[in-house]
Amino acid sequence: MTYMNEPSPKDQALLSAMFARMDVLGMSIAVGVLTGLALFLATAILLLQDVPAGYPIGPHLNVLSDYLPGYSVSWAGSVAGLLDGFVLGAIAGFVVALLWNLTRYIALASMLIKTAVLAD
Repeated sequence: MTYMNEPSPKDQALLSAMFARMDVLGMSIAVGVLTGLALFLATAILLLQDVPAGYPIGPHLNVLSDYLPGYSVSWAGSVAGLLDGFVLGAIAGFVVALLWNLTRYIALASMLIKTAVLAD
């Protein structure tokens, strides 16, 4: 016996794809790795370029040393930037995944409430 309000298997698959739960740990690691590698590569590219004597290397990127402990535009600083970038990226990925899942739960709960109200 099927009811009029019961979604078809195709609709169920579409809804589950639209409201998929995000893996918090996976998102944290992925964004952390990408952020750390981006900061490491940005520093490495600056260090590999030819710069005239007396010209500062990467003054804009060097401003990050005010916010990231141990970071500087040097090879040792690029490794510290890799670690700092990973930590900051992991925190950002964690927050994004958490907010995604929270909005998913709220949207699904509101749809359940609406269908329960309409069923009455």
